Formats: sequence, C-alpha cells, structure tokens
Amino acid sequence: ESSFEDKYDGCLTLAEYVQDFLNHLTEQPGCFETEIEQFAETLNAWVTADEALQELVELIYQQATSVPNFSYMGARLCNYLSHHLTISPQSGNFRQLLLQRCRTEYENRDEAAKGDETTRKQFHAFVLFLAELYLNLEIKGTGQVMRAEVLQEGLRELLNALFSNPVDSNLICAVKLLKLTGSVLEDAWKEKGKNDMEEVIQRIENVVLDANCSRDVKHMLLKLVELRSSNWGRVHGTSPHTEATPENDPNYFM
Repeated sequence: ESSFEDKYDGCLTLAEYVQDFLNHLTEQPGCFETEIEQFAETLNAWVTADEALQELVELIYQQATSVPNFSYMGARLCNYLSHHLTISPQSGNFRQLLLQRCRTEYENRDEAAKGDETTRKQFHAFVLFLAELYLNLEIKGTGQVMRAEVLQEGLRELLNALFSNPVDSNLICAVKLLKLTGSVLEDAWKEKGKNDMEEVIQRIENVVLDANCSRDVKHMLLKLVELRSSNWGRVHGTSPHTEATPENDPNYFM
C-alpha cells in the first residue's frame, strides 16, 4: 500500500496538500505514527511565511471541529506540530496561533450556547476539540511535560456557558466534556486547592432538579455524578494517569 507521500506529486498548493493529508488521516488514523514525521518535514520546507502558518492552523482547526471524531487526531497532530515546526514568526508560533484561533471561538461562548441548533452544534465540536487539546497538547516545561493552564481555565468557563443554557444538546456536550477530562481537571484543581469540581457537580444537581431537559439527559447527568463519586472510575492506588477505559469502568458506556 503506497503511503500518502508516494501519491503526492508536488503539484499541489499548500492548502491542497494539507487538506489531502487531513482527509487521509481521517480515513486511516493508523498512519499517524508512520507518516507524521514526513508531513512535518514537508511543512517545514514549505511553511516559511506568516500567512502560510495561519492557513495551516485554520485548515487543521476546521477539520478538527467539522469532521466527526477528528478532534482527538487533530489534537495529536497539533501537539506534534507544536514541537516540530521550526517557523516562529513575530505573529506567533504554531501553538500560539492555534490558541489564538481557539480564543476567537471561546470569546463567543455565551452567544453560541444560546444559539440555534447549527450554531450550538459547531460550538459543541469546538468544546470537544478544546478538551482534546487540553489532554494532548504537551508544553515542555522544566524537565516535565505540562498541560496548558489556559485551556484548563477555558474548559471551566465553557462548562459554565453550557450549564447556563441547559438545553439537552448543551448538557450532552457538558457530559461528554466531563467524561473526557473530568478526572484530569479535578486532579489539577485539587492540586491548587480549588474545589471547582464540587461546584460543577452542584451545578449538575441543580440542573437535574430544575431544568426542563429530557429524562434521558437527566439520567446521563446523574450517571456522570455517580462516575465522579467513584473517582471517575479509576482504581485506587494507580498512577493519576490511568484513564477510564471500557475494561476498568462500568460507566464508560452510557
């Protein structure tokens, strides 16, 4: 089977090349490990101007927020490129531009959560991509790998926006966000002596009591509260990086 690079004949624009690679990864996620290095090398030769870097960020952002299930792959791709792209113009390097792009969407969170169905759907895709970025974007600090603090604060505010407009689709998005990041967020907050997760759970309990959401969604919310009370399905005594998986967590499938 020929790799992506073999099919690529050098007559494409940057946008076409990147989009083709994103589509290729969407169809064959297994190729990430084998082909990402070559992709980054090609980009390093090609992306030498600010505009090209902006365009690259936008293409990845669009794919990660419009193609179902690409948010995880998109976040892994962003993490890899943030460590391997050499261009770092005045206007910001890859990671800075990516976070700026997310910020644009983030600032509009309250309107988006109140918006029509299409607007909300786009907003939810953004929320879940940001969650994946929080989990996958590694910031190499002094000798250790850290997560982006700014994303942690962002996710907290996004939860607020979702719970402040407790329609079914917003609540389902909040549940997905918390199933994905709840254990990591709670650990990070606890480390700072903050009890934000208690507040989030309180918020959920209020929604279950008051909001006009469907029975199914109330059930999902209660299941989530249950999951959290079992320490997010983590077995005690394991390292904090043991995430809930279908094997160790009976609540993994709703």
